[in-house]
Amino acid sequence: RKRRQGIPLKMFLNDEIGSQWCFGLTWRCTPSEAIGIWSVVLFYSTLVVVTIGHSIAQNRNGISDGATAYHRTTTTSTTGTDDEVLLLCSLLIYFFTLTAGMLLWALKSGDNGPNLIHPLQIWQIQLIGSFLLIVCLVLFVVVHIDLGKNWSPQPEKKAQHELVTGGIYRYARHPMYAIFLWAGIGTLMSTLNFVITWCVFGLVFITLRRIETEERILFELFGEEYVEYRKRVSALGFPWGCLGYDREISVTTPRTQRRQPNPRNYHAIV
Repeated sequence: RKRRQGIPLKMFLNDEIGSQWCFGLTWRCTPSEAIGIWSVVLFYSTLVVVTIGHSIAQNRNGISDGATAYHRTTTTSTTGTDDEVLLLCSLLIYFFTLTAGMLLWALKSGDNGPNLIHPLQIWQIQLIGSFLLIVCLVLFVVVHIDLGKNWSPQPEKKAQHELVTGGIYRYARHPMYAIFLWAGIGTLMSTLNFVITWCVFGLVFITLRRIETEERILFELFGEEYVEYRKRVSALGFPWGCLGYDREISVTTPRTQRRQPNPRNYHAIV
């Protein structure tokens, strides 16, 4: 009886439908495949819309007028030539491999079966990945709400610059980057497409390079207050401590260390 009850759902999620629902991106379009692709589109389009909307709201309210490009003086002293060369090499490798993957995908697009770019269709895994992306979408919006007027698309010092340790920041010092990591996994699971996944993960790992710079800025702005917070909370939360972003960093004595802590609960950098 249980097996008979499970057949209709399996047939619906794994039955072939019109290719237009999958934008022609797969060799066999099924409801689970379409849900996976649409969840990817929904997450990353929401990411762009929320980011642009938040930036426009800040400009209208005059919040960004008091901001200074504080990161420029900090990154100049902490980023060496070796790091710049490594970043350039990483970008070149990323774009060349991405281009090769897209060309291979285009050449195999006419095939009527699995290929190296999209070798599998497992509807259970794809649905789990879609659910993970929806969770990441909600958490991404929550991060922007927690940051409020102190959010910034780049590391910078604002006129009213406060440290937030509540809300989602109780679990990760850089929750937005953690969300990007989980969204990358969700993208892989929902599409089972290596080119799409590599496109996302390449950008994520390049973005993670900002963490060290932001950590130095936060230490210089908040001093011991941030040191104590850093001891309590992981950079990216569980289980990303293995990536090494919780290691000690060498910084100069913060110039704002003597200031009195402000009870207002904000944060300027994700």
